[in-house]
Amino acid sequence: MAVAVDFRTYKPENSRDDLVRKIEEAPLEHAQAVLAAYDLLERLHENGILDLLNGLLSAGDTVVNHVVNVISAPQMITRLRTVLIFNNLLNSLDADKLHELLAEAGGKPPSLLSMAKQATSEDARRGMATAVGLLNLFGAALKGPATNIPDR
Repeated sequence: MAVAVDFRTYKPENSRDDLVRKIEEAPLEHAQAVLAAYDLLERLHENGILDLLNGLLSAGDTVVNHVVNVISAPQMITRLRTVLIFNNLLNSLDADKLHELLAEAGGKPPSLLSMAKQATSEDARRGMATAVGLLNLFGAALKGPATNIPDR
């Protein structure tokens, strides 16, 4: 007949001694990781990154407020929107067709008649209309006040 096993929980007599024992054994068990961490810490110190991080932590709210002010500026919002728009446009391009187009560009140039046929397609006219619209936008921006260009 089976004998019931008593339920026991292991609890060291002194949890502090157990913790000290684990800390003392850790460098032996994880020597490579500890050495790699020391090497990384030394390189961060040599390059001044630790000082930079320490300064950032000390500045705290000042740095956060400055970053928020820079990000929330109207120019930055416009830049981020423009980047997102062009990112969506690039994601919608067919990479295989682009590869074929670029591969053909190195060969014999197409005739003027074949280029004229391609230029009359709906997609080509849509692209040309967009290009002309972008040229209008750039031209208007160039005509605007020169105060938008920061001095360096």
